[in-house]
This record gives sequence, structure tokens and C-alpha cells, in this order.
Amino acid sequence: MSQETKRSGARPDGRGLAVLIVSYRRADLLDRALASVEKWLPDARVHVWDNASSGSPAVRELAASRPDVTWTFSEFNLGYIAAMNALMAQVPEHDVLQLNPDAELLGPCTRARQVLEEPEVAVVSPTVLDPEGRDQPWDVAHREQGVVRNLLNSAGYAKRLRGRTISDLYPSAPEHVDGYLTGCALFIARDAWDALGPFDEQFFVYGEDATWQPAARKAGWDLRLVDDEAGPQVRHSSGGTVADDPLASLRGSDLLRSAQVMVLGLEHNAGRGSLYAAGSTLLDRVQRSKRGPRRARLDALAREAGGRPAVVVISNGLRPGGAERQRVVLANELVERGHPVTLVVLQHLGQYIAELDPRVRLLMQPWWQPVVDVAATDEAIVVGGCTKTEIGFATAWRALGRAAGQRRYWIPAAHDPAELERPTYSAAQARALRTADALLVLSRQHHTDLSRHQRLTDTVMVAPNGLTPGEPLGEVSATGPVRFCMLTRLKTYKNTTLLIKALDALARPDEWTLDIFGVGPDQAEMEAETPAYLRGRVRWRGVSPGPDHAFAETDVLCVPSGFEAFPLVMVEAMTRGMPVMASASGSVPEMLDFGAAGVVVDPVTVPAWTEALRRVLDDRAELARLGRAGRERALALYTDDAMVDAYQRAFVSVLGHPFPGATETAERL
Repeated sequence: MSQETKRSGARPDGRGLAVLIVSYRRADLLDRALASVEKWLPDARVHVWDNASSGSPAVRELAASRPDVTWTFSEFNLGYIAAMNALMAQVPEHDVLQLNPDAELLGPCTRARQVLEEPEVAVVSPTVLDPEGRDQPWDVAHREQGVVRNLLNSAGYAKRLRGRTISDLYPSAPEHVDGYLTGCALFIARDAWDALGPFDEQFFVYGEDATWQPAARKAGWDLRLVDDEAGPQVRHSSGGTVADDPLASLRGSDLLRSAQVMVLGLEHNAGRGSLYAAGSTLLDRVQRSKRGPRRARLDALAREAGGRPAVVVISNGLRPGGAERQRVVLANELVERGHPVTLVVLQHLGQYIAELDPRVRLLMQPWWQPVVDVAATDEAIVVGGCTKTEIGFATAWRALGRAAGQRRYWIPAAHDPAELERPTYSAAQARALRTADALLVLSRQHHTDLSRHQRLTDTVMVAPNGLTPGEPLGEVSATGPVRFCMLTRLKTYKNTTLLIKALDALARPDEWTLDIFGVGPDQAEMEAETPAYLRGRVRWRGVSPGPDHAFAETDVLCVPSGFEAFPLVMVEAMTRGMPVMASASGSVPEMLDFGAAGVVVDPVTVPAWTEALRRVLDDRAELARLGRAGRERALALYTDDAMVDAYQRAFVSVLGHPFPGATETAERL
């Protein structure tokens, strides 16, 4: 290999090197990292993805001074894993160095780049210098994860027991790694990436190295740790991007613990991950070094609460969905109003982590481990959905607290579409719900539908979901095609095909377009059923990064599904003044003021939808009026403030007394 090839990072086959950095918060550290790349890898392509944060304005200023770098500024925080996957897609013909923004190159990493060219090598890491001297240069290399090894890490004993099989740290620098290499500076071979595919995006941050790399080893690839004669080629201080922010640091610790639970596995709510979750929970309560800080934090939260009850919000996961979004909005608004709030995730993480207020404590816990820290207040409330796992966690958490002398209450919030021909919940779920201290429903009709075939608790109150209002959009144009859209998961029951058939039946193809935003298991079947002559009018747009992205190109939101409880996408559209057409289902007629604030289609059939669409095309002035009326109704009833007002009134009703910020009781149905 020539000296020029070594310097530029180009492989003998012509494949170049790209340096990829996901930036978050600290422009000063990023500038240092970029300067080190410019010094030691001057011919490498450099791509930076900035995940929207408080530091993004400073990063934009930095970008102006470095035009040689390819910059991507995200509209929201995708998390590290999704952002790195996106960066990898930007350089499809390159091997890469994935570099943390708080890492700094100390040399050209010559040996690491040479080893990366060897056959069957997937990942290479140089040794790393810790400026605080806490870690050995080879501590980026880890043995295979396990329950005991991860618990030793949590307890802080991994270094003390270095070299023993129960520690995940090696006694000396290994050449071949049998677990994984932590990712402050990872060289990844493009051939391996293409063979194995991207990182698993169920992780938000952390966990991608401990899943992708073991999968590479099982597929026959090698993981290597190398050092240059000059010594470590990278300097990195752990937690540099959040070192100045205690809340961000705590969130990072919570996410690391959650990632370890997921890496070890929660199959059927059990598995090795559940054992690790139980062990780490126990450590927090019995280990001397953890007990004092934990108690001090809970006492401080109680003082800050000022008489407000602590709240535990539970959710099965944080992937995109109406109920999941509501849990995050609820947690954010409650903590803003002074409640100590913990969000407990029972099964999986997801992209809504990015929207969670840093003051909300995040915990991943299997449903059968209902041990959760709450502020040291006299009263605490758990709220969540009505799935079996949420019910199991909530009832056990309430019972454990009451046994310990704390006044704990359970208020489930039903978000499920009601089954009209049979009970919505199993007999066991219904029995448990009858023991709840109160039940929140989305509307009066929602309660009527849910209780049609089974009795639930007698204490029932209405708490509609709500969202932060969007900015108003322009009204529907008086000329040109009307641009309809759906923003949904592509499953058969959402009736996407019904809407396409109804539009087709109009026999007016030049007067409309339909954009479908979303993905799902039934998409291929739906596309196959769409007539070929409509494929220029019906456009499958894939995932939208948010409602504003989808609504910017459309005039009317359509929700043709006949099986809904309270579609939040309707609220997204209504607060922006976008007209809504929706099938009569669950709370939909009430949300649209029974036709005064939107088009309610009843029955849910192709002919009924065809007729409703025809009226919309014939009277655009009325369509614009419905958009204005929908916005007025949503701003009055379906904002995040209105939702949390309803929850706080329910809290007062259950507690039997007011607290700061909430004095009224809720009306009972």
C-alpha cells in the first residue's frame, strides 16, 4: 500500500473513507472533533447529522465556518441510531469512521484502517485514551453481555474484577473481541454493513453496538481492537455532551439501563432482560453508594411538588401511535405543572423518547416488576391504558404502595376502540377495571360503547386526548384538484382501499389527488388493489416525519376507518384549520360536533364516502368553513392544556381534596 493511500484512507479497490458524526448539544466539542479529523484524516469525506437540541443554533453557526462538511439538520431528535443509519445511507460507497462528537482523534489511525481492509473484518476500534484516567485504553472492548456482567457494571465492580469471567472487561488488550466494541470511534466496513443491514432502530441511543456487532460475529465477521505504535489514536471522556446537564445525564443513564434490558431480551415479558431489570432495581435500593443519592433525589422531588401528588404514567412502548403519543404529552404537561412524574415503559422504546421532557424520569420495567421510584409524597397516582400488561403493573404497584402505607390510586384511561358486537375487554380485564379508583374515557359515546356488553367501574369521567396546537394552514384553493390525504398505519381495517374505491367511483379523476403517508403490513396488498389508471392520482408517500410535513402538501384529511376511539391525527389537522372527513366511529362524531366542524360519513361504505366526497368537491367554500370550525372546536376542547386540566380534575375527585393548580372535581358520568 502506498503512503498516499494510507493518508487518504482509500482502499486498494478505490473505496474511500467517510467520517460520520451525530451531533447533539455541544458545538464546542463538535468543533474540536472536526478539527482533529481535518488534521489527521484530511482527505476523508465528513458528514454531520445534527439532532435538534438546545445546541443546534450554535451548531448552525459552526456549519457556516465549515463548508467542506456535509451537514444535515434534523427537524427533531431522531436519536443516535436512526440518525447514524441515515448518515450511512448518505455514503453508500464508503467505509466509515463513526465518531462521537465528544471524541478527538490523536493520530491518523493508520493501523485501524489497515486492519479494516482485511477480509471478513466488520468493525475495528483503535484503543482510546481516557483523559481522567478512569479507563484502560482497551476498555472499549467488551466480552459478550450477560445478566451478571451487566449487573456488575451497574454496581461499579467490572473494573475491580477485571480479568475474571464475571466481568465484561478484558485484563489486557485483546486483538479479537468476542462481545462488542463501544462506539466512540468505530471503523465499519461497508461490505459488512451491506451484508448485515442497518442498526436496529428500536433503540434510541445505546444498544446498537451490543446487537449489531454480535450479529456480525455470528455471521462470520471479525471484531478487532488495534493500537498504533504511537499509542491510542483517540481521546474520549464519557458523557461529554451531557456532562454539564444533570437532567440530560440522568436521562442518558436511564436509556443505557433500558438498552441493556432490551439487548438481553424481554421475550414474552420475561427473558434475561427481566432478570437484569430486577437486579438493577434491587441494586438501587440496597447498594450503599446508591441508597443515599436515591433518597436525597426523592426527598427533593417531594419538596418541589409542593403538595401535588406524584404520578406514574405507564405505556407498553414509545413507538408512533395515538395512545403512546398521549402518554408522552400527558407526562410532559404534568411535570410542567409541578407533579413529580415517572414514565414506565413495559415492553419497548421508540422515537417518542425525543419528545419527552428531561424532567420526566424514564424507566423500562417488565409489567410483573411494579417497583418504581416516586417522590416521597403521601399520595401517588398511576395512570395508563387498559391492556393486560398495563393493568397488571398498575394493580400490583397500587397494592404494594398501600401495603407500605402510601395512599396510592389507579386511574386507567381507556383509549381502545369499542367492539360493538362483543365485549371490548376480556372477563379478567373487566374484573380488574371494576376495581379501579376511576376510569377515564374519551367521550360520552366512548363510555356507552365500552360498557355496552360489560360493566366497568362506576366512577367514570371524560378526559379527551389533546395535543399542542399547530400553526394554521391556508384554506382550500378555489381552483385546481382537491388534495386529500391519509396519515395512518397501513392496515386493512384503516379502510384505505375503501377511500380509493370511493374516489374512483366519482368518475372525476382530474379533480382530486390522494397522498397516503405511512407504512404498514398491508401496504403491498393495498397498492396491488389500486387500479393502474389511478396510480398517478394515488401516491404512496411512505413515513412522514410529522404532521406538518404531510399537511403542507394537502387540503383535506381523510379518516375512513370505522374502528377508531379518538384519532389524534384528526386533532393534528383540526388545530391547523385543515378540514377533516371521517367515518362515524367512536368519538369521531362528537369530535366533529356531529358534522358542524367536519364531515361525518355514515354509514362506512363506498357509496356513502363517494357521496360525501362529491359534496366536498362541489362546495369548496363550505369545506373552508368546516376547517375554521374544526380549528375553533379543537382549540377549545382538544389541546394538551385541556387534556391535563381534565386529568387534574380527575385526580382531585379521586384524592378527595384540591392541590396547587387544581381545585375543581371532574363531572362523573
